[in-house]
Amino acid sequence: MRAGRVAATFLGLRRAVCLALPALVAGAMAVAPAVAGASAPEYSLSIVEGANTQPEDPILHVSGYVHPDAEVAVSITRNGLVIVKDHGNNGVWLSQVPQVGDVVTLESPAGVTRGAVVYDGLPSLDPTVCAGSTNFSGQRSAGETVEGGYYSVVPHPSYFARRDGGMAQVQALSGQSFSGSFLTPLAGGETVFAVESLVSPLTGGATFAYSSENDRPVGACPVPPSPPPPPPPLALMGSIAKLPRTTIHGLMHSGWSNQVTINQPGTIVEDLYLHEGALPAFAAASKHAASARKHHRHKPPAPLLARGTASATAAGTVTVTMRLTATGRRVLRHARSAKVVLIATLHANSGAKLTLERRSLTLHR
Repeated sequence: MRAGRVAATFLGLRRAVCLALPALVAGAMAVAPAVAGASAPEYSLSIVEGANTQPEDPILHVSGYVHPDAEVAVSITRNGLVIVKDHGNNGVWLSQVPQVGDVVTLESPAGVTRGAVVYDGLPSLDPTVCAGSTNFSGQRSAGETVEGGYYSVVPHPSYFARRDGGMAQVQALSGQSFSGSFLTPLAGGETVFAVESLVSPLTGGATFAYSSENDRPVGACPVPPSPPPPPPPLALMGSIAKLPRTTIHGLMHSGWSNQVTINQPGTIVEDLYLHEGALPAFAAASKHAASARKHHRHKPPAPLLARGTASATAAGTVTVTMRLTATGRRVLRHARSAKVVLIATLHANSGAKLTLERRSLTLHR
């Protein structure tokens, strides 16, 4: 099993280095050294964090690489103290990974720093990169390119093998985020990963390539949040904005128009009763409601003289015109004056109802 893990380990290291090969080759060609056949050094530092679907196959590591072969050392520094360091020829492998804020340094030869990064824990994958989804998105270090994909881990008697599933189509890199998609939906049992990388030129034509990879098993998609509760209905409000004076003669010939405000779409109904008899129960003033109900049992209903209706398509002020009923014409035909009560009722489209304070007045001929 150990031999298989070592083989898989160096496959991962080679994969991280391959991420930077196009840029490294281009840099080497652009600044070819004066000595024929010599090539500028290529330094590579890779961090792999996370896990796959096989807990027995840990993937966490930090690796360093230099080409052509030379001494190389990799260290992790935390709060100014080196917590782990190793060196070797050509490549170095650490089974420990840094915490966010740690400094990871590559030296070649030991004591000569070729590149160092402050680890920020990126890239990360959004929870929506999940089973049944084709989404590929997350956070990255600003300025770094991103690629990703998914694979399956196949256990063998002495090693674990990776079976590549497919690569992500990265479509946008904006600020500290990236987004894209897979050609086919992810499935449980697979491992998804994202890799960010950056190649920086060094003096003499050398290059320093950094890559950071984050792997995790494909999990279930998060349950979408419940929609917020609907806002409470707007309390129905309104008032009689303008009530011009009128006469019995004017009411009989052209009706009586006035203005009413309402704070939401609805209908306004105005009723004009003769101040004789029992008014509708809803029209009684609240402080007199009990006594009004008691006396109304023995009084005939008050005659309805006029009625007007108007609709409001939005909050605002509308004009309501009351027209005489047949009863109103009969009662007022020969009257010299009449005591009347105006009752305005608001009906909101939401179903709410509000009766405004009644108005008592006297009409003259």
